[in-house]
Amino acid sequence: MTAPLYVAGIGASAGGLEAMLLMFARLRPTGRIAYVVAQHMADNGHSDLVVRLIQRESALPVRLAVHGSRLLADTVLVIPAGREGHVGDGALALRDPAPEHLSTPSINALLTSIAESCGPAGIGIILSGAGSDGVVGCRSIKSRGGTTLAQEPSEAKFDGMPSAAIGARQIDQVLSAEKMGDALAARLSCSAPAAGEVAHLETATGADLNELRDLVARVHRATGVDFSSYKEETLLRRLEKRKSILGIGSGAAYLALIRRDPEELHVLQRLFLVSVSSFFRDRDSFRVLERALAAALAEKPASEPVRVWVPGCASGEEAFTLAIVLRELAGRLGRDQPMAITATDLNPEALAMAREGLYRKTAFKETEDILRDRYFVARGQHYEVTPELRAGVTFERRDVLAGAPPADLDLISCRNLLIYMKSALQDSLVKTFHQALRPFGLLFIGQSESLSFIGNSLFGPVDHYHRLFRRRR
Repeated sequence: MTAPLYVAGIGASAGGLEAMLLMFARLRPTGRIAYVVAQHMADNGHSDLVVRLIQRESALPVRLAVHGSRLLADTVLVIPAGREGHVGDGALALRDPAPEHLSTPSINALLTSIAESCGPAGIGIILSGAGSDGVVGCRSIKSRGGTTLAQEPSEAKFDGMPSAAIGARQIDQVLSAEKMGDALAARLSCSAPAAGEVAHLETATGADLNELRDLVARVHRATGVDFSSYKEETLLRRLEKRKSILGIGSGAAYLALIRRDPEELHVLQRLFLVSVSSFFRDRDSFRVLERALAAALAEKPASEPVRVWVPGCASGEEAFTLAIVLRELAGRLGRDQPMAITATDLNPEALAMAREGLYRKTAFKETEDILRDRYFVARGQHYEVTPELRAGVTFERRDVLAGAPPADLDLISCRNLLIYMKSALQDSLVKTFHQALRPFGLLFIGQSESLSFIGNSLFGPVDHYHRLFRRRR
């Protein structure tokens, strides 16, 4: 007899994308579950970008749903912006939103259709978000014998949705996002450990964390860089990758290597730091930023410098991207507007690359050829930054968490750094950004990041989807 296909509907709103990235990074194939994502977004939201962000973390294929998409095991379908998804007959139908659904895609509509179509094989998952969308859908799933999970409210950036479902007593398990894959596997008895093995797995997890914390302390003493407030799941993945490269299977063996070669702690420090970038990464987001900067420049005296800070600048692509944007905008205004872009990072190797200003062609995949050829000179298989562009950018080795930040800034571009930090550290850094920006200055963060309640009290959205915010006061 063929095992039934389970269908998991995942509901998320504000802060939910970050939770999904954690969840999908840990999901493993079961051969038994199809996934459908309902992520609240504006009608003109860029659904393909959501797909791309999830796919970066997920080992499962992720696709933007079309009307009639078949539900396949170990495949993720994302409902596009401005549509609603209804499961039936092994497929996903897309419809126009019902007038009473204020947020779309509706989570209740998706989960209710899963309950009606799949019965006990239906699964509802509620992640971070404001409001109460998902409560009705979870009730439908539970009433037909299905399974419901909710993100731990204390972990969620916005606890409204998970708290509402938990408060309505419609949730079977409350978990951190990264543990949901294990819960689903256990629900299906997919490689579920025997009772005697569970304690061993939990002990191993504890041992992994103890090993990591010891290594973080050693890295801090050796390099002066403190990773204790970074998310442990991210550091663990990078540690395991390093051990795999070295062919080391145990923490004891890795510690023995460090005792023989203390330089390994510096290697680990560089591995822990985020150093991935490209020019005009997420191009549509930069178009939104360009419009906001154009309005700001129009009100700024032509002789006054535009001041920008790029913390966590990696190898410099984003800093030079902003320099290009500002030079293009100044040119349209007929100005020779001075600019002062300070780009900082802790990784000396990344900073050396930034100062060299030499980049492979692959770094320009989202850059128009006309801009690349205007601001770079071809050098074989590479492109070198022109002296004119380089003149407005300064690279410094600096800990974003230590010392006084630059002041009186027009823009801070800190993309894909907050997501690696624990919530308390995120809030502390956002307060620093508020202090560094002039009133109504701009804050530009990564597509997979969001601001907490504290962050939203300090910054108002210019374009929430593209993560562009303005200092409130």
